[in-house]
Amino acid sequence: MAYRHIVIRNPGKISTRNEQLLIHQEETIQIPLEDICTITIEEPAVTITSALLSKCTEYHIEFIVCDQKRMPSGLLQPFHRHSRQKVVMEMQLALSKPFKKRIWQQVVIRKLENQARCLELLHKAEEAQKVYTISRSVESGDRTNREAYGARLYFMMLFGQDFNRREENVRNISLNYGYSIIRSLVARALVRYGFIPSIGIFHDSQTNAFNLVDDFMEPLRPFVDIIVALHVSEEMEWSKEIREKLFGVLNQEAIWRNEKQSITNGVDKMIQSYIAACRETDATHLVLPDLVSLEEHRYE
Repeated sequence: MAYRHIVIRNPGKISTRNEQLLIHQEETIQIPLEDICTITIEEPAVTITSALLSKCTEYHIEFIVCDQKRMPSGLLQPFHRHSRQKVVMEMQLALSKPFKKRIWQQVVIRKLENQARCLELLHKAEEAQKVYTISRSVESGDRTNREAYGARLYFMMLFGQDFNRREENVRNISLNYGYSIIRSLVARALVRYGFIPSIGIFHDSQTNAFNLVDDFMEPLRPFVDIIVALHVSEEMEWSKEIREKLFGVLNQEAIWRNEKQSITNGVDKMIQSYIAACRETDATHLVLPDLVSLEEHRYE
């Protein structure tokens, strides 16, 4: 099972030979392609061979490129690599509105619960109870928009009354970077299992190619939030050290229906469970992550 996330932050060349990723810098490093989930290119002065790009699609490796601010700006995904692409597409298009509303209800409840746990881990118990209360009032399809209401209160409790998600500051840059990492991981899993990422459950923008991705990353956002709350302050500058902390979210441990898994492996489990839920038209099959600690998952 792939588990490694490679980030290239210095000039060099990356290529492939004998089913290995070769990173040519001051010395050459080899990494088995089968071990890699994502390759992120932060450094503009990196040469990439077309053979490597082809191998990335073959091994379902998400290839992510960044802009001049070191923010993820694009990705390469395999094209129709699932063996039963048409079957999955037809299943996805046939989902009923009541079923999608029940799925979205579960997603919103778990997002709010994880936001509350984030506050608890930061020793804000009173604030956490307010978010827990909101999570218990979510209806099918989140008809009363508890998700947006909870998010507004949550960010003020997390970062202060004056915090605004639209401002360009180091905390918002860090949040957006972390969310982009999660977004690419969820996109990889959905494509791997044959889903069309543009057809969402709740998100439905005609200009968004990743509506379904944005649906499923919602309960994962608090895993990024707590890293930013702990390691990023208003006085800091956007730096390599912050980006390294944020990449740690991919190995953070979560509980996926009583089973401890990293975010990387758990996302696969989540999408597999969504397939089961769709086949049985039973939203209770969906497995979503529980934020319970700040520990890194240890592979045995």
